[in-house]
Amino acid sequence: MDGPVPLHAYDENFCVRAYESGVNNQVTLPALCNYLQEAAGNHAHALGLGIHELQDAGFTWMLARLHLVIRRYAAWRETVHLRTWPSGVRGRLTAVRDFCMTDSAGETVLLGVSEWLYVDLAAQRIARLPQAFAALAPEGTPRAPIPEPPAKLPDITEPEWSAVVTVRHSDHDFNDHVNNAHYVEWALECLPDAWREQRRVREMDIAFRVAAHRGDTVITEAAHDAADGDALLHRIRRDSDGALLAQARTVWD
Repeated sequence: MDGPVPLHAYDENFCVRAYESGVNNQVTLPALCNYLQEAAGNHAHALGLGIHELQDAGFTWMLARLHLVIRRYAAWRETVHLRTWPSGVRGRLTAVRDFCMTDSAGETVLLGVSEWLYVDLAAQRIARLPQAFAALAPEGTPRAPIPEPPAKLPDITEPEWSAVVTVRHSDHDFNDHVNNAHYVEWALECLPDAWREQRRVREMDIAFRVAAHRGDTVITEAAHDAADGDALLHRIRRDSDGALLAQARTVWD
């Protein structure tokens, strides 16, 4: 990404491992999400705002939304360079963090914008961001050049595909929540093989609503977006109470 370097930028390299690759020998979408999460966590730690620092103070981070534009999927053994930075706040509750991933030639392969909530662990509710957070992204901080998504993702009217998933112990991370990359896996799980083998996600917008827990039975559903023939709508809900866990929209090549 051309332009000025953000004031608080963090850089990290990732080599695509075999276990992060799909049948086409390219990095998977969930693996990309894990790269973003790893770099964001490492940067937050360097700023004194990491997950363990927050937990010691009675708070934690919760990813609320992730919007990605993927120009190319890196190949197995390829090294990519990821830059991330705090890019602003929205209102009093949402911290925004952007991403730019490039290859060895400096070509941009991924752009992303994420939204994070500051959660009070004792009260189990969203808390206001400390005022100091705004200073991490002063006026003029560059933004990842991707389109602004709609405020609300469209819902599925009638599912075309569905699958049932049981949440495993191994789906939980050190925050004792299901890792966000698993929701991405679940969103794609119900799609037919022919769709997934012949096409690739070039844009994803996913909103996380309610946390799943080990032992939950999860229903993942998908359908075409009537407004765009290259796009799909996704819905993930808990079977026991119908709670909406996540919604997503994907655009495919």
